[in-house]
Amino acid sequence: MSAPPLAPARPRRDTRRQARRDARRVSPTRLTAGTLVVWLLLALASVAWWPVYRDQGMVVAALTAVFAGTVIALLGAVFRLPTAAVAVATIAAFVVTGVPAAVPGGAAGVLPTGQGLLDLFSGVALGWKRLVTISLPVGTYEALLVPFFVTLLVATVTGVSCATRASRPEFASIPALVLFAAGVVVGPTRLDTSIAVGVALTGVALVWALTVRHARRATAVARTIGAPVAVRRSVLRPALVGTGTIVAAAVVATGLGLVAPPTAARTVARTDVVKPFDPRDQVSPLSGFRAYEESTAADTTQLRVTGLPRNGFVRIATLDTYDGVTYRVGGSDGASPSGTFERVPTTVEVRGVRGSTVDVGVTVDGYSGVWLPTVGDLEQVAFRGPDAERHRSAFFYNAATHTGAVVGGVRDGTRYDLRAVVPDQPTDEQMAAARPGDAVVPSATNVPDPVRDTVDSTAADAQTDGAELVAVIRALKRNGYVSHGVGDDRVSRSGHGADRIQELLTSPLMVGDQEQYAVAAALMADEIGFPARVVMGFTAGGDSGTSPSGQGTGDGSGGSGTTTFRGSDVTARIEVDTAQWGWVMLDPNPAVREIPDEQQQTPKPVTRPETVVPPPPAEQQDQDQQAPPQSDRDTPDQPPLWLQVLLAALPWIVGTLGFVALVLLPFAVVLVVKRVRRRRRRRAATARGRIIGAWDEYRDALLDRGQEIPAAATRREVAIAAPGDAGTGLAALADRAVFGPSNADQHAADRMWDAVDSAIGHLRSGRTRRERLRTAVSTRSLRARRPQATTPGPVSSGARRPAGAPVGHGADGDYDVGRLAERRSGPDEDRGNL
Repeated sequence: MSAPPLAPARPRRDTRRQARRDARRVSPTRLTAGTLVVWLLLALASVAWWPVYRDQGMVVAALTAVFAGTVIALLGAVFRLPTAAVAVATIAAFVVTGVPAAVPGGAAGVLPTGQGLLDLFSGVALGWKRLVTISLPVGTYEALLVPFFVTLLVATVTGVSCATRASRPEFASIPALVLFAAGVVVGPTRLDTSIAVGVALTGVALVWALTVRHARRATAVARTIGAPVAVRRSVLRPALVGTGTIVAAAVVATGLGLVAPPTAARTVARTDVVKPFDPRDQVSPLSGFRAYEESTAADTTQLRVTGLPRNGFVRIATLDTYDGVTYRVGGSDGASPSGTFERVPTTVEVRGVRGSTVDVGVTVDGYSGVWLPTVGDLEQVAFRGPDAERHRSAFFYNAATHTGAVVGGVRDGTRYDLRAVVPDQPTDEQMAAARPGDAVVPSATNVPDPVRDTVDSTAADAQTDGAELVAVIRALKRNGYVSHGVGDDRVSRSGHGADRIQELLTSPLMVGDQEQYAVAAALMADEIGFPARVVMGFTAGGDSGTSPSGQGTGDGSGGSGTTTFRGSDVTARIEVDTAQWGWVMLDPNPAVREIPDEQQQTPKPVTRPETVVPPPPAEQQDQDQQAPPQSDRDTPDQPPLWLQVLLAALPWIVGTLGFVALVLLPFAVVLVVKRVRRRRRRRAATARGRIIGAWDEYRDALLDRGQEIPAAATRREVAIAAPGDAGTGLAALADRAVFGPSNADQHAADRMWDAVDSAIGHLRSGRTRRERLRTAVSTRSLRARRPQATTPGPVSSGARRPAGAPVGHGADGDYDVGRLAERRSGPDEDRGNL
């Protein structure tokens, strides 16, 4: 008696349809719980973005994005909308709500304007780069809220959709984790985000994953046994135990983070991004110092400043890199903190500075150059006039050196208002007790030996580093004479290279001007151990001991008075970093007095032979010979907006394509393996091998389609369970090829493969594109278990299994003669079915 045929398995398509119908009934509990958990996760993740904006506009953008994203996701879950529909709805919500929420300046009430929409879409591509090249916080400046808004909107839609309709709701925490990571990457270098926030976010995500996993397991058990299970025992108890473990680990991690916080600055995007303004491309303003003292420029008005305190100092630039040729900004490799200039959106955060706040108005009247004159530690700048918008978008600031720059330069008529903190300065007695600070400045190179000799000879009796510094500053003021080398002044060579500083310190008469004295003082302070830098700017009288060169209305004491600075008011000072007061500004310039006759002076003793200073590198000489900053250097025009958008979007497009290729790689490998397998089967060495390979191809197609085929099923059993009638004839022809009395020929093999191709095509008919795609990339046929093989040969139709012969598959994956005899399904029964 033949074995009973297997009952046809229920098609997986019907099972999936039933599962989809069951999934349409989303429980209110899941909708509510999933939405609330995602809200909590997004709220914690958004904390990482607060140091970036620090403005209530971020709260408005966050609420708008969360509300819109939640509505879209819930509608998609309730009505089971396809992914494409949810994506289109998300884009529509972004267009409608994006401008009022993320670009408030480009909205007409609650309606977007054309310019607002342009800023919105350009912000998606360009906002990320702008965000990491601008000083923080940015508030609602321009369209810089767009990166946060679009990220939060997408995270909300994705998170709520996963929590309410996905088979694994624990994945709903991934968008919040991505949002948190993005906030950290574009955030400040210091750790403003509390460690506890990151730990809390991770803890909530783990607790959520643990709870939904136990709930899913309890539901599966209830369906299996056909009875409800105890929620407390199957869900609450294990979830609480896991939650306790997570909380304990979170407490330990938070405690360690608070006890031993990171000491170094974080490496984030803004620390590695290429800045749009590089100070090393600019000529050192100190190289053009003498140009202000020329007879034609000395009496020319440069700046008019209102609200400046008495004896106030207007900073042009701070220089911290000396290479034996010139003092400049930015370090030799651009790694110095002074080389990082960022755009200022609204305000500059000033921390730990003790001083007085001043409001200053500046009008540029003759000065020109890329460096913007500022006062003290800048807090806020507001440009005025017809070019205000251009200047604001081109303004860059370095908080480490308190130096501002405008790409393209400023010129006559530029007006702006400053709010700044003027730091309190210690007295000379307090400076004598000062200790060197820990600020990092580039090491000076090619320093002439007389710098060290002068320190040794003038500060030999000093007991502390501060006393040595005060001694060398007093020596410069006492022994030095001021001459700019113009008009009837004593001959005084310009420049501040190593040879000029050596000449200043070794000549019988120390003759120079602020350019040389500031550089010599900075090098000597560095020799003592104080981090030092040179500051060039304007002050009344130019630090020369003369009366102010010009006062317009008022006396320069502050308030509403206007201080007029002319070319002769230019000066240079030094700043040294101290452990007690931070950066302190010192004036090393001697007062203007009559220069005695050089023949009446006794040459200074030199403690060692004069050192021949090696010539500076040719590249640096070329830099020193460049034109002074008074010669405007127009920057090239920026490319059009569409090109900027394209260039900014190109890395994202390439990255997206690379990510898609990486995701599709496993599926491509599956398709290639199946293709190679089919080709190997069709090109088998024998006709019997080709026929058996064709049957295996048909059997694998059934497996990939979702057909349940037991591992011990014969070809006839497989054909009966398969949809349609084509499988019966294929099984009969394969059995004849294996167990028939004669060898199969190539013509039969060709007919077998044609029939298999037709049968596989029939299997694909009536199925959706998605089902055909899932069948093509299915790995069930690759993972199917194959019984151990024996090698059958062609036998007669009446053959029987010898005693002790194994019952198993043949070399081509089918049962041997003994197995076929037991089933009593001889090959002749279905001979005419093909």
